Amino acid sequence: MILFLVRANLSVTIMFIIVSTYPDSKSLSKVAHHVVEKKLAACVNYTKINSIYFWQGKIHNSREFLALFKTTAKSKQSLKKEIAKTHPYQVPEIAEIKLDDINVPYLKWLQDSTLQRKPKKRNNSSK
Repeated sequence: MILFLVRANLSVTIMFIIVSTYPDSKSLSKVAHHVVEKKLAACVNYTKINSIYFWQGKIHNSREFLALFKTTAKSKQSLKKEIAKTHPYQVPEIAEIKLDDINVPYLKWLQDSTLQRKPKKRNNSSK
């Protein structure tokens, strides 16, 4: 099947970055640990940013934290639901970036770190 996709020059999305912003590092860190522990995201990168936005009739200038949740196609919907469920904002940003060109070792790590791959079955034969 991979050979067919290469010959047909079709692109397959194999990694996703879910983007969201948080009001503080404490709320973000709690969610990040939770989704990595549940294997919905392999990794969450975050950094402090300045945001200018219109909210409730006013322009706001705030410090926020930008989060990049790295996941797979299999886990992305569950991840987005979990972010929405646990997010402190009334109207959270949950944006999806599709990636289809990732180095193979990183992709393998991403798949192994999420629900993408099922654990290998143990051989239960007796010795």
